[in-house]
Amino acid sequence: MLPTPVCPLSETALIDEAAQALGQDLGELMERAGQAIAREAERLAPRGTILVACGSGNNGGDGYVAARLLAEAGRRVIVWPVLKPTSTLGDREARRLPESVVQVTAIPLEPVALIVDAILGAGVRGKPREPVAGALLALSALAKNGAAVLAVDVPSGLGTELVLPATRTVCLQVAKAELLKATGVGEFITVDIGVLPAAYLEVQPACMRRFPLLKKDGHKGTHGELLVIGGGRFPGALEFACRAGVLTGCDLVRAWTAGDAALPPTVVVHRQPGDSLTPEDPEDLTPQLVRASCVLIGPGLGREESAHDAARQAFSLATEMGVPVVLDADGITACAEMVRALPDSDNRLLLTPHAGEARTLFGKAPGEAVTHAFARRDRVILAKGPVDLISDGWRWQKNPRGNPRMAVGGTGDVLAGLAAGLMARGAPPFDAARMAVLWLTTCADELWLDQGPCYDTLTVLAHLPATLRTYLTGLDLWPPV
Repeated sequence: MLPTPVCPLSETALIDEAAQALGQDLGELMERAGQAIAREAERLAPRGTILVACGSGNNGGDGYVAARLLAEAGRRVIVWPVLKPTSTLGDREARRLPESVVQVTAIPLEPVALIVDAILGAGVRGKPREPVAGALLALSALAKNGAAVLAVDVPSGLGTELVLPATRTVCLQVAKAELLKATGVGEFITVDIGVLPAAYLEVQPACMRRFPLLKKDGHKGTHGELLVIGGGRFPGALEFACRAGVLTGCDLVRAWTAGDAALPPTVVVHRQPGDSLTPEDPEDLTPQLVRASCVLIGPGLGREESAHDAARQAFSLATEMGVPVVLDADGITACAEMVRALPDSDNRLLLTPHAGEARTLFGKAPGEAVTHAFARRDRVILAKGPVDLISDGWRWQKNPRGNPRMAVGGTGDVLAGLAAGLMARGAPPFDAARMAVLWLTTCADELWLDQGPCYDTLTVLAHLPATLRTYLTGLDLWPPV
C-alpha cells in the first residue's frame, strides 16, 4: 500500500487541468473548497468578524465562496479584494457575494477575529510585489494584534520575509511539499474536496505542459546535448535510445560505444576498439560529460566486467560533475551499489528498472512500497511493468497504459532515450519520466489498435511524432516554440 503523495506546489495547476479533462466541473470543486475553508474558519473563530483577503486567481475564488457561505450562516464578513479577479470562476464568485458582505479597499478599522488568506495560492512564488506586499504587511500587523490567520492551500508570501504567518493552513486535496519545513505555516491539514484520484495518482495528458519548448532564437546546443553510453555487444539498443533522444528535440546526441556497428548520421559517435566498452582515459571522457546536459548509461551495454567498469567510471564522473544521469538496463546492474551509497544531494538521477533490475537495485524483492521507499528527490524511479510506477519518494503516479506487444525488444531503450532526451532539454526527472512513459505507451497503444501484434520498435519510433503532435495540439502547444 502506497502512502498518500505529497506534491509540490507547482503540481496544483496540472491537477486542476487533469480533473477538468476527466470531466469534473472546476466550479463544483471550488464550491467544495470554499465549504472546507468556511468550516475551518468557524472552528478557528466561533465568534467575531471574519476578514477574507482575496487574490486574482482561483485561490481568491475559493475565498469568495467561503465568504458567501459564512455570511449566509449569519457571520459578519468583510472581503478585501487585494487584487481584482482575473479568473472566470473567481470573477463569478465575487459577483455572487450577498449584500451583507462588506467590501473594503484596505485594512478595516473594526476588530477582526480571523483573517482568511486567499491572496496568492499555490501558483505564485517569489517575493510579492505591490499591492500584495503592502497588503501582507498590513495583515501581519493585524495578526500581531490577535487575529488568527487561516491560509488557503499556502500562506501568501511563503519563503519570503513578507509571508503572512498562518495559524492554520488548509491544503486542498493533497499536501504540499514546500509546507513541511517552511516557517509561517502553522498547523496544516489536508482536506478532500472531491478531486478524482486519477487526476493526481495517475499520469495524465496535462503533464505534457512540461514539454520543453524550443527557442526561436536558439542555436546548436541551446536545446540540450545528450550523451548515450552503451552498445558494443548490442548496438541496436544503443541506436533505439539515440534515435528516441533525437525525437525529443535535442540539438545533439552523442554516443560512446564500441564495435563497428553503424549509427545514424544524426548521432556523433566516439568509438572504442573491441566488441565491448572499457574504461576511458578521463581526459577523453570528461570533455564529453562537460558538453552533455544529460548522460544515459546502459542501453546495450552488455554484462562484460570491463563494460560495467566503464559504466561505473562514467556514472562516478557525471555525478561528481553534477551532470543529470539516466541509468537503464545493464547500467542499473553495473551501478546499483553506487546508487545505493549515494548521499542526499541536488543531483538529478532517473532509474528505469524492470522487475529483475529493480531486485538488483533495491537488494530485495521489488514492489510498489519498496520502490517508493527507495526513491528520493535526487534518485527518481520509473519502475516498468504492466502498470508503470514513478516515484520521487514524496509523490508517485501510476501509468496504466500499454499493451502486450510492448514486450518486443527495444521499447525499453526508446523509453530511456525519451526520458534522457527530455532531461537533456531541461525537464526534471519526475516530469521527464511521466512525459516519456505517457508518450511511448500512448504511441504503442495507437499502433496496437491499428496493427495488432505486427508493429516493432522501428514502427514505434516512426509514429512517436504523430502522438506528440496530438498531445501538444490538445494543449495548444503545437508547434512547441
